[in-house]
Amino acid sequence: MFNEIILIGRLAENPKFKETPTGVKLATLILDVERPYRNNLGIRDHDYISCVLWKGIAQEVMDCCEAGSFLGIKGRLQSKTFESPDHLSTTIMEVKVEHVEFLDKYFMKK
Repeated sequence: MFNEIILIGRLAENPKFKETPTGVKLATLILDVERPYRNNLGIRDHDYISCVLWKGIAQEVMDCCEAGSFLGIKGRLQSKTFESPDHLSTTIMEVKVEHVEFLDKYFMKK
């Protein structure tokens, strides 16, 4: 089996930081990735991809990035299924980030 994804894009918004009850650091972010082709109106569409970062990589992104930062991300896809109170099931995909490259030093926080 093979599950690996590489994305290059900009942060759509500032990353969100959480800490689990056991003290593990967790950050979530939305990566804005431009599609490699134009639609029928000649405009490039974008995909907004949910990403989850853990431990040291979460802290590093929180310290260095803000909305608009240009990132390269390597990770794996993972699905999560939720059931609503009316018993409807919803499945979402998110990227579990394993490595981040900061591609735009202009957006680095001091």
